[in-house]
Formats: sequence, structure tokens, C-alpha cells
Amino acid sequence: MNRLNIRLACHLCDRTDFDGIDVLPDDWDDIQEIQSLADSLRIIPVDDTKNSPLEWYTHLGTCPDCRKEDH
Repeated sequence: MNRLNIRLACHLCDRTDFDGIDVLPDDWDDIQEIQSLADSLRIIPVDDTKNSPLEWYTHLGTCPDCRKEDH
């Protein structure tokens, strides 16, 4: 994986502080690659009904804070 190609979001809280990391953190669970960096950076036209600008991430997982709340 190339450096700074990871835009990680939590699927529960959608935190953005892991946007632009270079290594996946060990303390997150169930991290899955969702889309490429290029796809995450593309401009979504207003009339596009199939894509969302809210899907800015390349990877989704469960952050440690949400994992603690879930248990």
C-alpha cells in the first residue's frame, strides 16, 4: 500500500482524524478497503444519484472508541 493512500473512517461514528494515514492502526477492528484513493477523491456531481460525497474514505472499520461503546 502506498504512503498516505489510506482514508480511514469508522462505520459507526464516521470520524475523520484518520484521513491521510500511511499505516492501518492495530486497534481498529474489521477494516475493509472500500474504494481506491482516486475514487475517494473524485468530484461527485450534484445530479449523481449513484454516488455520495459522504463516501470520502478508502477504508471503513470500527474505531476503538465505538468498539468500547458497543460492549
